[in-house]
Formats: sequence, structure tokens, C-alpha cells
Amino acid sequence: MTFINTNIAAFMAHRALSTHNDRIFSSLRHLSTGLQVERASDDPAGMVASNALRSDIIGIDAAMNSITRGEQIIATAEGAIGEINELLLELQAIVTESGNFGGLGEEERMAMQGDVDVILEAIDRIAIGTEFNGNQLLNGNYDYELKGSGLSNFDWVHVNNARLGTNGQPLDVHADVLVAAEKAEAGITLNNGVFSSSMGLSVTFEIAGSEGVQQFTFADGTNKLDMEAAISTFAEEMGIEVDLSSNNELILKSRKYGSDELVTVRVVEANGQDSNGGAFVRSWNGTTWENEADNEHTDNGIDAQMLMNGQRATVHGLEAHVVANGFNVEYRIAEEANVVGSYNFEIISGGAFFDVAAGANRSELATLGIRSMTTGSIGGLDGMLSQIRTGGEAAIVDGNLLQAQSIVDEAMTDVRKTQGRLGSFMRYTLESARNNLNATLEQVTAADTTIRDADLAWETAALARSQILAQSAMQALAMANSQPMQILNLLNS
Repeated sequence: MTFINTNIAAFMAHRALSTHNDRIFSSLRHLSTGLQVERASDDPAGMVASNALRSDIIGIDAAMNSITRGEQIIATAEGAIGEINELLLELQAIVTESGNFGGLGEEERMAMQGDVDVILEAIDRIAIGTEFNGNQLLNGNYDYELKGSGLSNFDWVHVNNARLGTNGQPLDVHADVLVAAEKAEAGITLNNGVFSSSMGLSVTFEIAGSEGVQQFTFADGTNKLDMEAAISTFAEEMGIEVDLSSNNELILKSRKYGSDELVTVRVVEANGQDSNGGAFVRSWNGTTWENEADNEHTDNGIDAQMLMNGQRATVHGLEAHVVANGFNVEYRIAEEANVVGSYNFEIISGGAFFDVAAGANRSELATLGIRSMTTGSIGGLDGMLSQIRTGGEAAIVDGNLLQAQSIVDEAMTDVRKTQGRLGSFMRYTLESARNNLNATLEQVTAADTTIRDADLAWETAALARSQILAQSAMQALAMANSQPMQILNLLNS
């Protein structure tokens, strides 16, 4: 059938040409933007997925920037602590040299004390003056605040990190002593407070502690006070102390608690006779004192057994360390609290927060407590570093050498532990989080690219195909438009 009012073939050719032109436009748009999904109509589900992935990418980028900032903060604090440690090494050398009393004059000792004071001032200046973006790092600004009557049962509590409630609520801490710590101890037999060999002999004892050994000779009839005076002269150097509470034994104990401590009492000589002639050495069996037939006894202390919030602590003597689920606390039970019992306190606030994950959830924040590094805050059982200043109880100008050396050693240990903890936090928390985020960013970006980005090779081929088909449709449309002209041939015949 032939129609002149309606050209169906032209309509078909026009529709095909429009379709191919749309495809050409789409291919050109994809090639010019490089995107397969530029608007929701291109791929509604793909657009939704891509937007979610892009949100993750933004979060990951923000977390990585936060980690970089955290590394800069920790590096600043660690550098300052490293300088404090160098100053402590200088201080240790001065304190050690000051022990040469025979070779130093009064003016030289005063000069050394002056050097000590200047070093301590420098340490305080570093601790107070170390800042990052206006925040002081080593003055205790990032330490945790503790509260509770139970704190009186601790010599010290150092919270390295703790995760408080989701809204910053205080964290309740329960410390349980399951087994009390003990000192090492051994005894020398007395008779109503007097050393008696029963044979009129002089007896030579070798007494050793965890830090040294010394020999003492006691004649028959020596009073326990005289024995204590002789031993106490070297007691601190040996790491022991003398207990005069009994008239039947001169009790020798380690200064500190724990399995690392020991006391050894051994008879070396009994006036040239066999030292096995009498029981001069005694040991404590937990209930009573017993004679040691071989005149020799070594005893080790016992570490306490403790829990904190149900987690078993690693304990050395009275000092404990608990690490579990974002909870890292070091503490030392006071000697008077060294009994089976429970002690409670709260962690109110504090710590530095670092965002190490792509999210705003508080559970994704890493926390770190940075203690004060001032001279009044670092030290140990024998005192704080500030006590070796002029006028302090451990000032070297007054001849308190042993205490000064002990304080400096404990301060150096304190500082090294803090420096190591900062290094561990940077390496195993910040750097590992950044490495994980880098890997996550790579995969998330790849997934987004798969959805959004155009395959240029495919689009080029599709464009060429659409162009050819469009030209073919154009030819077909021209032919369809000329077809009604054939009716004229019928009219002219």
C-alpha cells in the first residue's frame, strides 16, 4: 500500500536517527567527563553506592590527616623527652663524680650542686615549655584525672590510656590484692638480744642482698644494736634493711618486695673452726623461725597477685601493670595496703584523643595519657628528682650520694618507660592505623572507580558505531522522504 498523508518509513528512520544521536551525545558526554555515571539516571543504584563510597573516602582522608597530626604531636613530645633523658645522663655523671669525697673540695662540690640545679631547671623548662599548637604536652595537661578515697592505698597510679564512657562518664576501677607481696628475709640467731656463739667464738657472716654483698665479724656477746649499726652502714648498698623487732633473731630483710629480691646469710668462718658447729643462721617458714643446720640460707621475696577490673596484672613486688581492651594502667600498692583486699577509685577524665578510623564514634578514638615530666613528677620509691636540688633532702652538697644516685636512676627509668610508650603508640597504633587506612582507601577508591569512571576504549568504539548507524539512519530518512514522490508517476501515467 502506498500513502502520501503519512510517511511511516520516514517516522521509523527519524526514530532510529534520534536514538543514534542520543547515543552519540551520551558517548561524547562520557568521553569528555571521563565518567560512566555522571547523574542518577545513568545508573540509580550505582549512584547511591558511589556516593556512599565517596563518603567513606572523605572519612578516610580526614582520619589519615588526623593520624599525621597525631604523629607530629607524639614526635614533638618524644623529642623533648629525649632531650630530658640526655640531661639525666649528664646529671648521673655529676652525681656519680660527686661521690669522690676525698678528691673534691667544698667549692668543687658546691659547683657540682650548682650544675645539678641548672640541669633540673632545664628539665622543668623543657617539660613546661614543650607545646604543639598551643597545647602543653609534658606538664601533665594530657594526664588522667583520678578520684576516690581508695587512691590513698597506692603509692602512685599511672594511667597510660583508658576508654571512658561514650559520653565521657568516669570509669570505675577496682584493684584486688589476692596474695600479698613479701620481702626476702633471713636471720642471725640471738639470745635475748645478744649474739652468743656458746663457744666464745667470733663468727664471720657473709650477708648479701640483691644489690651487693658484704662480710661482718661479730664477737660472742655483741649486742643486737651494735650488730644493726655495723650492718646498716652497708645496708643500702646491699639492698637490705635490719629489723630489730625480735630478741631471738636479728632479722635481715630486702628493702623491696618481690621475687627479684633476695637475702643471703652464710657463716664463712667461726674463729677458724668449722662453721657447721652451731646454728647461727635462721630462716622463716611462714609461721616460725627455724635453725639452719648448715649455717646458710637464701630467701627470695614473693610478688603480689593482683587483679584490676577483673584482669590479672603483671606484678613485680608491689608494682603492677594491666593492659586489656584499651585499658593500660601501672600502679604500686602502698606498703600498708599490702594485704588481701580491694581498693576502688575512678578515672574522671584526661588523656589525649586521636582519631584513627574513618568515623566519629568515640570507640574509634585511640587514647594516650602523657604524664608530667617536671622534676617534681619523675622519680621513684626513693624520692622525686626535685629532691636533689640545693636544700633538698638528697642534695649532693650535703653528701646524700646514695639517695641521689637512686633517685636519678629511677627518674631515668621513668623517663625511658614514657619515651618507649610514646614510641610504641606511634608505631603500633598510629602507623598501623595509617597503613590500614591506606589499604582501605585503595580498595574503596577502586570500587568507586569501577562504578563511576568510563571505559574510554569502550566508549570510543560505541561512539564510532553510533556515528555509522546515525549516518545510515540519515540515508534511510532521505530515502523515506523521497518515496512519496513515486505517486506522481502513477498520476502522470
